[in-house]
Amino acid sequence: MQAALTDIDLVERDVLELRDLLAREFEALKHREMDTLKGLEQSKTEILERLQAHGPSLVQADQLSQRWVQARDDLRVCRDMHFKNWQLLRRQIDVVQGTLQAMLGDSEPTPMLYDRMGHLGARTAGRRSEEHTSELQSHSFISYAVFCLKK
Repeated sequence: MQAALTDIDLVERDVLELRDLLAREFEALKHREMDTLKGLEQSKTEILERLQAHGPSLVQADQLSQRWVQARDDLRVCRDMHFKNWQLLRRQIDVVQGTLQAMLGDSEPTPMLYDRMGHLGARTAGRRSEEHTSELQSHSFISYAVFCLKK
């Protein structure tokens, strides 16, 4: 007879599953495998809903066992992986929008050139768009919020 899983066992399992899913999501984004992404999205939503139920325990992790602290830290890694995936997706959308503008004959087409890892190509590397600046500000804000939570 199998023993019942504790809350921390469930959280650890879900965090590992989420981390693996985010890595597969990044690969699917790189290779533009839309069917794979669609399947991963439902699984990701289910995992996040399960983890949300443990939110109060994760917030108070400093007062709990080392396993809870590690689970919270692993979730921060997942947050960073999600942000990386979001950036790659955003850049791919920018490329498609720029290509469509060029195809439609807009006077100022703005296709952005990115490599398979989501980095700007050499021709546009020196410029920083307002959107890029906004992304950096958002990331800084999140980092500052995490810093404040640690105090």
